[in-house]
Order: sequence, then C-alpha cells, then structure tokens
Amino acid sequence: MLIATAKFARLRIVTTCYALVFMGSAATGEIGPRTIFGLGLVIAFIVHANSINDWTDREIDRINLQDAGDRPLLTGDISARQFWLLHGSSAVAALALASVYGYRVWWLTLAVLAVDYAYSLPPLRLTNRTLLSPLLLAATYTGYSLAIGVGAADPASEYPWPLAGALSLGFVARLLLKDFRDLDGDRQHGKHTFLIRFGARPTAAASGLCAVGAAVWLSALSEWSPGVVAFLALATALAIAWLARLAGSEPPQQERLVRMIARAANYSLVVFLAHLLSQQQPGLNSADQRLIPAVTAAMLLLLLGAHQLREAGLAVTEQP
Repeated sequence: MLIATAKFARLRIVTTCYALVFMGSAATGEIGPRTIFGLGLVIAFIVHANSINDWTDREIDRINLQDAGDRPLLTGDISARQFWLLHGSSAVAALALASVYGYRVWWLTLAVLAVDYAYSLPPLRLTNRTLLSPLLLAATYTGYSLAIGVGAADPASEYPWPLAGALSLGFVARLLLKDFRDLDGDRQHGKHTFLIRFGARPTAAASGLCAVGAAVWLSALSEWSPGVVAFLALATALAIAWLARLAGSEPPQQERLVRMIARAANYSLVVFLAHLLSQQQPGLNSADQRLIPAVTAAMLLLLLGAHQLREAGLAVTEQP
C-alpha cells in the first residue's frame, strides 16, 4: 500500500501545497519545526482527497488516463479492501496531525475532509458544477495549506486573507486548464466542466484573466518589490501567449502548454516565498530584502527558458 499512498499523494500537488504552508508561516510569523513537519498533514489530506476522487472517477480515468502510472485503481496497485483502509487511515492521520496546529486547524481539517466527499460523491458531487468546482477546489487547497502554516507559526495569528485570495485566484487559473486533458472522458460521462460548457477559447480567456488578476494582487502584496513584479509580469505574459496557442492546438501540444503554464505558476510561488522570507530577516536592509527575490526571479526565469526550449524540442521531434 505504500506505493499506492505515494501515487495518491501526487508529488506535484504535495510540493505546491507544502510551499503554501511555508508561505503561511512566513506571512504571519516564523518558519519553525512545526512548519517543516507540516508535510505529514499535507500528505494525509491530499491522499484523502485524491483517493475518494479517484474512486468516483475511475471509469472516467479509464478513458482519460489509460497510460497514467499515478492512478493506483487503474494500475492495480491496490485492492478495494486496501483502498478503503488507506482512505480511512488518511482521515484519521489528518485529524491526529492537525491537533498539533491548534483547534482552528483541527476544525478546518474536519471541514476539508467533509468537502472531499461533497466534491466527489453524490448527491452533491460538486465536481460537476461548472463554476463552483474550480472555485471551491482552489479555495480549499490554498486556504487550508496556508492555515497549516499559520498554525505552525502561531495558532493565534491573524489569517492572511489577502494572500489567500490572491493565491486562490491564481489556482483557479490553473484548475480551469486541467480539463483539457480530461475532455474526452468528462464529455462521455456528462460532466459539466467550464471547458465543456463554454469551449476552449473562453476557458483560455478566463484562465488568463484570473492569472493577470492574481499577478497584480501578489505584486501589490509584495509592496511592488521589483524582483517579484518583474517575474510575475514576464511569467504572466508568457502564460497569456501559451494560452492563446492552447485554444487552437491539438491534445499532445495542449499537454505541453499546460505544463509550461503550471511551471510558470509554481515558480511564481517560489519568488513570492523568497520575498516573504527576506522580510523575516531583521538583519537585512531594504535593498537586500529586495535583492533576494530579484536574484531568485532571475534564476527561475533562466530555468523557465530552459524548460521552454526543451518543450519546443519535443514538439519538433513529434512532428511527422
């Protein structure tokens, strides 16, 4: 079951949520041991959410993800009995670990576990709601991960609502795009995703608007730190260009474009986290506090360019 647990966790989701935990601590206090050990709680709640969603969507996944190696129910890594044991254990582990972070995080964990069922299971099955689905998922993953970080730093601290709003808006931009990969199965099983309801171009446009809004909001929260603003502006401009291509491209190219957009968004989180961490260093003057995110942004821009060249090379080799 260890292999199945790792697959249900989804490394990319865990990494993103774990970065948000650090953001929550950095925005409200200091990063300490409880922030680091928050990884266990992140894994527990993600395994719980993904496992029940995989269970209810397993027929859809057989269409959309025939060759995917990270779906234990499709690859046969887990039996039905083992699945329910793992799923239940993840809930128990999440509640037990949440108790370390204060009563607010514990009650919020209980609410998140309930949302997992409302999202995936009938009669509510909120995953079928065109607008509510991405909004709820973004708010849950972003808000909860930040709350863990706040609880790790100081359970009595004020919650960073503006930061949660900006990050949630950015996550909506990403979640709208995941449906491109799942289009065939979603359509056959009658799901009402934003993409199916409105089409490719409006979906790309909505994602772009959310991305721009999140970039401006985060820039304002950074007090217009040059490194943060420059990176967010360039990353968002690239995302808009990729979104323009996404609407008229074929599935293989769509997957590459969505990967690049997600990577730019992840790097934006790292740059903003560098800004928050620099603000926590009392020994740094204002110039140095601005230099740290600027250097981080420059390095990540180079890395993003390297990824772009690699994806372009893959596209050329796949052409007949």
